[in-house]
Amino acid sequence: MKSDYKDFIGVYTDVFPKGFCEHLISQFEHFQSKGAGTDRQKGEGARKHYKEDYQINCNAFNCSFEGFEGNNSVSMLFQGLQACFEEYSTEISVVKNIQMYCSNLKMQKTTSGGGYHVWHSEQGNGDQANRGLAYMLYLNSLPHEANGETEFLYQQRRITPVENTMVLWPAAFTHAHRGNPVYGDNAKYIVTGWFYHE
Repeated sequence: MKSDYKDFIGVYTDVFPKGFCEHLISQFEHFQSKGAGTDRQKGEGARKHYKEDYQINCNAFNCSFEGFEGNNSVSMLFQGLQACFEEYSTEISVVKNIQMYCSNLKMQKTTSGGGYHVWHSEQGNGDQANRGLAYMLYLNSLPHEANGETEFLYQQRRITPVENTMVLWPAAFTHAHRGNPVYGDNAKYIVTGWFYHE
């Protein structure tokens, strides 16, 4: 695994074994075909020009993905995520003084024209108040012309989707971001979620 840090954003490449991300995409497609999950319009009543994708929410205790090469897929996912978090908290050492945990994941598929088009942060009011860090794993790569980057407003930075790349960043308003629309005959697949303050 390789890592890069800038503006409190950690980017980790080659986190999982070859084929693991493709396996998760196949699991997403399987569950979607069985009726799991929902789109933003049905699930949240969102307007398409605000946000448009299809999502399946899980947690560490109710996901029933098929195994990958004899290993539990969910356990592998959280082990890789934890390895990134440990590196992040070594680089940004003050994080070691904050107790945080993660037991959630949301899989998303964004097709042509879709995305989370409005600037937003991951920490807010109510049940969002104790979110400390956000994470995202790109499950597939998109060509440059397909767009689909994660764009950070105040950092003036765009991250292009590259398969098997994990991104961690602060959930607070300082890291307002958006998912730029996907263009052409392409789809973007991600796994995302949050580390919560205990």
